[in-house]
Amino acid sequence: MGMSIVERAKGARRFQRRARQEADKEALKALILETARKEFAAGTLETVSIQKIADAIGYSKGTVLKYYPTKLLLLLAVKQQNLEAVAERLERVRAETVDSDLQLRRVMETYLDYWADNPDHFRSLFSMSGTIEDRRFPDGVYFGETEIARRSYELFVVSVREFLAAHGAEPAPGLPQRLATALLAATHGVVALTLGTPTMKLPDMRGTGRLLIASLIDAWTARLAAARKSDGWPRVTIGTFA
Repeated sequence: MGMSIVERAKGARRFQRRARQEADKEALKALILETARKEFAAGTLETVSIQKIADAIGYSKGTVLKYYPTKLLLLLAVKQQNLEAVAERLERVRAETVDSDLQLRRVMETYLDYWADNPDHFRSLFSMSGTIEDRRFPDGVYFGETEIARRSYELFVVSVREFLAAHGAEPAPGLPQRLATALLAATHGVVALTLGTPTMKLPDMRGTGRLLIASLIDAWTARLAAARKSDGWPRVTIGTFA
């Protein structure tokens, strides 16, 4: 025998109530993370206060600890959310840009622009306070070993690999990773230098970063053009670029 109209209505109300509760829970977690991000951007794992975060959002310390039982887990959650936001932006740019030469340039510029638009995300993600053990989840996995960290790094490696393939080059093992790391480190350095030394009044971060990105990619393009005339082509190694 099927449910009556009254029973169906009660069931629908229970479902809606649970849905609202879940939505409220997710909204609260998002509020906690956003507030914590600002605190970690300005402080360190040692100086940030859970009580201060709770006071800022108008909830008890116990409520914050219910979702994030330790300050370390809260920091790791902030870092993970920051990196997921960057990865999503990079994946969208890769999907929208067909030309491999332009794609690599756009990926790096997007990475640069994201941090320029969200400096607190950068500061909280790359906070170097504490020890290396402060970057490990309770299950023993370090933040740099997480799926999102590996996925984010691989976006740069794949972009470099496709850039080389578009030029007809066959890279030696490990070369795409080496080139991606060099390009990432250079771009990251512009952001870190600018955000880390605000009183120096350095030139615009975006302009400096774009100059660096263009210089490296243009130099690699020129090296590949020269390598086409060599006997070893299409094989390329680190010596092709160094």
